[in-house]
Amino acid sequence: MEVKSGRRLRRTAALAATAAVVVAGAVTGSAGASAVSPASSPGTCRLGNGVQHVISIVFDNVHFFRDNPNVPSDLERMPHLLDFLKSNGTVLSNVHTPMIAHTADDSLTLYTGLYGDRHGQPVSNSYRTYNPDGTTDPAGSFAYWTDPVYDTAATPASGHDTTPTMAYSDGNGRKPGEGGRQTPAPWVPFTRAGCSVGDFSTANMVLENTKLDLPTVFGANSPEVAQYTADSSPYKNAETADYVGVAVHCALGDTVCSGATAVKYGQSAPSPSAVADALPTEPGGYTGYQALFGAKYVAPRIGAGTPSLTRNGYPVTDAAGELTDLDGTAITNGNTGKPGFPGFNPTASQSLAYLATLQESGIPVTYGYISDLHERKPGTSGCTTESAVATGYALAPGDSCYATNAKAYDDAFAKFFDRLAKDGITPKNTVFLISSEENDQFAGANVGRAVQPTPAGCDGVATPCHYATGQVGELAANINGLLAGSASSGTRFDLEPQGASIYVPGRPRADDPAVRQLERDTAAMTADDPYRGVAGEKVVDYQAGAVEQRILHMSSADPLRTPTYTLFPKPDFYFSTSGPNVSVLGRYAWNHGYYTPNIDITWAGIVGPGVAARGVDGPDPAGGNEAHDPNSTRTVPEASTVGTWVEETDLRPTLLHLTRLSDDYQTDGRVISQVLASPSPSLKATERLAAVYQQLNSSVGAFATDTLIADTAALAGGSAGDDRAYQREQHRLTRLAEERDELAAVLKEQLSRAAAGQAPGFGVLRSEQARAEALLRQARELSAR
Repeated sequence: MEVKSGRRLRRTAALAATAAVVVAGAVTGSAGASAVSPASSPGTCRLGNGVQHVISIVFDNVHFFRDNPNVPSDLERMPHLLDFLKSNGTVLSNVHTPMIAHTADDSLTLYTGLYGDRHGQPVSNSYRTYNPDGTTDPAGSFAYWTDPVYDTAATPASGHDTTPTMAYSDGNGRKPGEGGRQTPAPWVPFTRAGCSVGDFSTANMVLENTKLDLPTVFGANSPEVAQYTADSSPYKNAETADYVGVAVHCALGDTVCSGATAVKYGQSAPSPSAVADALPTEPGGYTGYQALFGAKYVAPRIGAGTPSLTRNGYPVTDAAGELTDLDGTAITNGNTGKPGFPGFNPTASQSLAYLATLQESGIPVTYGYISDLHERKPGTSGCTTESAVATGYALAPGDSCYATNAKAYDDAFAKFFDRLAKDGITPKNTVFLISSEENDQFAGANVGRAVQPTPAGCDGVATPCHYATGQVGELAANINGLLAGSASSGTRFDLEPQGASIYVPGRPRADDPAVRQLERDTAAMTADDPYRGVAGEKVVDYQAGAVEQRILHMSSADPLRTPTYTLFPKPDFYFSTSGPNVSVLGRYAWNHGYYTPNIDITWAGIVGPGVAARGVDGPDPAGGNEAHDPNSTRTVPEASTVGTWVEETDLRPTLLHLTRLSDDYQTDGRVISQVLASPSPSLKATERLAAVYQQLNSSVGAFATDTLIADTAALAGGSAGDDRAYQREQHRLTRLAEERDELAAVLKEQLSRAAAGQAPGFGVLRSEQARAEALLRQARELSAR
């Protein structure tokens, strides 16, 4: 399998391969190169509302808000992107992540409009699953859409969990028998409408790993698996570069798939390279569709193989016929330098070039992913964060190398928008949905903290900010060391640190005495935080037991992957199970997954036909929480009082509404009427209902926040001899969870009907809003006990 950061499981695969070079695709040749016909005809794509193209881009940890009040934010440093969004559409700066806030959960929520309890990956980018003997195996969230659980143990336990990675649930909570279905796929409404969908580095819509994905998609006896088996490298970089990270899901009859051939491993003549796009549990069925997977099969269909191709003055291939980034540099493997998929840490220039090339080749719907700016990139030097000693190490706000990264990204977007405009792909006929899946908190020196960068007032523009060694880095906390001397020091458990979630062997009941004592003891852990300047402070801000995890959408249709409970530390900390009790780990400084407005509030920009040009809806870049509250002392609702409250679940139904398509399932989101140029009367009539629904069903809204506060206190309290207060709280919490789930199901259906033009009557609206407000009031009362 490909290399990933085992600690973080960020999408940073190290890959290598040589792509096939069969000529096809829509290209305009430079001197010496001949033009060929488009690989597919965009005329077969039947979108509504005047939309001819869809471009969806997801960033990893790219911020609209400033992290240091004196330093321009990521988007402020990318004016070509920010101005494009503000001038042509609406930037929503009050967007909220699901829990946990991390790449896999957030990306999949953005693509599906579902919370993690429904799409199957609420605990990510890695999680654990229980085995029949009560132990757990580690698992990875990044697996192809139809894969079973991606068990990453060196030797998986006998009888380990094999439910779908994307374990689908029809509604909030878990229902018996749901674990065998896969979440409906995001590309289906488009391909059913005759629009092929291209993906570059997108979570789970492409092949993510070679060990599990190749046999799932190509078959156990395929040439692709034979190539994998014959490769003696433990990292399988050649196969990853060939088959991982790139995909085209074709509409029926699209020649980009039906005409694709390649000479495969062990063969001497070309054979078809497209395979069945199998979605065995898709609502309404899905048969006869094909897909291409990997640069080896996709690249030749969009121009690779013909040397020195250009389109409207922009390079498509280099002199060797390999696909290039926007600057003409071949897109190559991150480890070996050979052509192919570069890895799950693509630059803006690489991702945007691939999306433009796909669009120009007649693939009208494209999804792409771009890595963050907050790490040292290859070839940079002179960074003013002293601990950033190598590629991939964290950079702090205002670092000179960070400024270089942002300039490169801004230049890429300037070229991207110019190239698309010359192709006739503009806001007049294209929906652009650009967002960031999480907004990691910076763990380090900052204005308003006990430790600050130098010189005072540095802005990262005229004056770079300097950070000495030890001033940047997450506080790596050994949970076993912090529990030493407590009653739980000998209690066995497995830790998934992205949350951090606790898995106690044997799947004990929530009220098991050992679990209850462990919850008390983790709540009481203390350590020093040099950034906050506090000695012996409580490390954990919040804890969520089994019922509260359900409220936060952290359960799923697969009960074997649900944690015993989850704790959310102060966001400077990151848990481990070994080493010193607390140490500064300078390589990583951007923390995710926790409950804090500095992580759970992000942004999205929407542009295109039917979208109002309203600039920024929400706080401006200087008005975010972290710049004013770097120690994260406020709740998410307290920090979300300006602008339209938006959930990441809302972006999918809004995108489909703009294209006049619909999903074949009930999403958890609503159409964002506030971004529409002419919202229907039914959408306007339900805006207040939508607002109260979000506070009720959001992972970080008022209901979830108040119940989390209540559960945190209950889990920390009581004793082995008297746990009655906890028992009373759990009884009330269970009742509230059941009533919330029942009402949320009703409200989301009402909002979907309103988007279709069917407004509920005034009496119904008033009654349902009153029911929601009553539940919000009861949650608030529970938190005050």
